[in-house]
Amino acid sequence: MPSEDVWFIDEYRRVIAGFATGRARPSVRLVGARGIGPGTYARRMKLGLMAFLLLVAGCATHGNASKEDCANCPTMVRVPAGTATFGSAAGALYQRPDELPRRTIRIERPFSVSRTEITRGEYDAFVRASNYPVGGDCLTDRRKQGDWQYDAATTYRDPGFAQADDHPVACVSFEDAQAYVAWLNSITTGGYRLLSELEWEYVAAAGATTLFPWGDEPIDGCRTANGFDDAAWMKYAGMDTSAYPLFDPLPCRDGWLNTNPVRALPPNKFGVYGMIGNVSEWVADCYVPSHERLGPDGLAEAPDGACAKRVAKGGSWGTLAHNLRTAERFPYAATHRDDSIGIRVARDR
Repeated sequence: MPSEDVWFIDEYRRVIAGFATGRARPSVRLVGARGIGPGTYARRMKLGLMAFLLLVAGCATHGNASKEDCANCPTMVRVPAGTATFGSAAGALYQRPDELPRRTIRIERPFSVSRTEITRGEYDAFVRASNYPVGGDCLTDRRKQGDWQYDAATTYRDPGFAQADDHPVACVSFEDAQAYVAWLNSITTGGYRLLSELEWEYVAAAGATTLFPWGDEPIDGCRTANGFDDAAWMKYAGMDTSAYPLFDPLPCRDGWLNTNPVRALPPNKFGVYGMIGNVSEWVADCYVPSHERLGPDGLAEAPDGACAKRVAKGGSWGTLAHNLRTAERFPYAATHRDDSIGIRVARDR
């Protein structure tokens, strides 16, 4: 490659980098020294900048998804600052006491969220690279349909049903999720974490104030959510449902009995896939039976400083219709593994 072309490439990179600081300036003093006339320099820079702007425009049309930091890092989507409606309105249909009071809270800064739930392939890369324990003792009904028990042999690699690497990881605890986040931060420039429950509801609703992100009626859920639907109920027909105060499968079919590929259903208005259904997602908060107390970081504060349980959000392939509401909360011990709970991450950058 001619030396002036090598110089031009370096110069172009330097000018593009300058846009980040607002100090983009060409090295005009070097133009003559490199034997490149001002007209040639201007033409080359103009073509290069046009290509750069087209690239930026292309990214803007795809939910502002950022390139992965590493081969197995999740793709992140930038979520704008805005006002979050958090919890249930008093007297709302299906409302639970721990979803009160409903809060309206301003999220002051943009943040990033993984475009999809963390996949089995992404999580397996972490386990292999860090020698993290595979784990077991996952809650499953693989031994007897409809009878969920902890099973030592059930792991994220074998959750009791068929999965591919593009399905969401399941059978991971809150502690496993935190270990995964720590690993991401150790191999990148950092900033990864779990979402707060407030942030999670903000992303899931994507501007909606209805019971579900798609509206107030469960019947429309199968277009965007993988929950316990008519097809699943056919599989479980005959199961004793007497312990359920309300047993209401989605009155539609989403196409899967268990998990589905993470991009199989349409994304929401933020460009994020699968916030409702498929697998539930651990959030950072300690579980407290009210939305009254939130710390300055937007996380729930335990009155005595102790945290007996954590929170999973969003419901899963095995979740009944009314439990797929945005405000629904699933409290579990931090060590709990479940064939319907996985991970989504956020990032502060």
